[in-house]
Amino acid sequence: MTEKEANHYQFTPLDHKVQELMSDRIILKSLTRWNDAYKELPRFVMEYLVARFVDPANPVTGQAKIDRILTENWVDSSEKELIKSRIKEKGIYNLLGSVQVRLDASKDHYWVTVPAIGENTVRITRNILVEHGDSLLAGGAWGTCTLEYDNNYKIGSRIYPFVMTEFKPFQITRVSLDDYCEKRRLLTTEEWIDLLMNTIGFDPSFYTLRQKLLYLLRLVPFVEKNYNMIELGPRETGKTYTYRNTSSRSFVISGGSTTPATLFYHKGLKRLGIIGQRDVVYFDEIGRTRFADADATVNILKDYMQTGLFSRGDQEFNATASIVLAGNIEVATDNGNPKPSDRYAHWLAVLPAEVNTDTAFIDRLNAYVPGWEFQKIRKERYAKGYGLMTDYFAEILKRLRERAIQTMVAASVDFEGETSRNQDSVQKTTSGLIKLIFPHRDVDTIEAEEMKMCLDLAIEARQIVYDQMAVISPGEYQKRRITARMKR
Repeated sequence: MTEKEANHYQFTPLDHKVQELMSDRIILKSLTRWNDAYKELPRFVMEYLVARFVDPANPVTGQAKIDRILTENWVDSSEKELIKSRIKEKGIYNLLGSVQVRLDASKDHYWVTVPAIGENTVRITRNILVEHGDSLLAGGAWGTCTLEYDNNYKIGSRIYPFVMTEFKPFQITRVSLDDYCEKRRLLTTEEWIDLLMNTIGFDPSFYTLRQKLLYLLRLVPFVEKNYNMIELGPRETGKTYTYRNTSSRSFVISGGSTTPATLFYHKGLKRLGIIGQRDVVYFDEIGRTRFADADATVNILKDYMQTGLFSRGDQEFNATASIVLAGNIEVATDNGNPKPSDRYAHWLAVLPAEVNTDTAFIDRLNAYVPGWEFQKIRKERYAKGYGLMTDYFAEILKRLRERAIQTMVAASVDFEGETSRNQDSVQKTTSGLIKLIFPHRDVDTIEAEEMKMCLDLAIEARQIVYDQMAVISPGEYQKRRITARMKR
């Protein structure tokens, strides 16, 4: 946003209210978008820099400073060898990017992976491990780091010259969930939903309540462990944008070949795969994903989606990562209402052939997000007002993920003999929506209409999954409505 645009933006009553309640954890979202060259950077990185350097009353000066910082420290993937040469020649270099630490037990050594320079055996100083080890070992973090060059360090005959001597993270790690819930109590449900819409980058004034709830449904995998979801819809509706930018604990797999070693465990390297490291694993362009060693990969994935466990060789592991499948589907209209095109035999036909008729796999999907209801994203629909800072919100999502409230749902809902998978799916989705919209409620304080708002959408999202199984295998799955009613 230019200075002129900033001066013309009219703050809403919600903007004023959140400024008073939580000024230290919100940011004017429009200030983070002034240069399309930075769109590959995670949103929380830009927000960190904006919060530090940009004055909303005079944004241009701060934005120019950020331009200089990124020009000097953000490394393009094509410049890896050049930057490594500069580290060697100068002996020291500061860069901005993501880093991740792993323990190599065979060498009794911690190694840093620095994608910006294409190196995964960078040494790390003890002080960084003490201060930031938890986040760097648990999926990694973004920040600024200092790399130095020392060709005297050897293990055996191999030289390991790169060492990270300083690290300053961009992410907030210390938040109070109790305080977050208290702030929620001071806002109406409408205000809170609009705040969350601004937080994830969309202007709530362009969307109906129904559309806003669908956007929030996308966030359930961030707050529910071992949650499985699919979204199929038109291109350019913000699917990948949401999962790439909401939290550093999500990982986007963009088509191509996927192996058991990549997803679960690499036997040669003795290292957990993506599912063991992240909170959310998002398969983008799922129709173009190919499973190497398909039988093994799909079978392991099915077992994991059901139990949260997976085996590799004689070892068994557990993980909590949620699985999200997303892809594009052609859309038609029926009496003005969008729906998947009739050219598809069923609404999961675009999935890879290994799974698109496998009801055992499909039945493990807790929810199907009706992606055809989302509007294509236009620049004017990006958030302009105040939203929660993304790094703060991501940490809150992590804390909410640790809360188990399905018992609250079970105490309020009668499923009237539904199958265990239908019950589990609806309970999980309802639980996730409650955490997002009503984090301040418990079993004694949640109101019936609040529970029903979440329950109705959860049933609908699972019903789509069930209906498609009835199309694929009508002998096993009879077409019927999933039944659940409020006990009070």
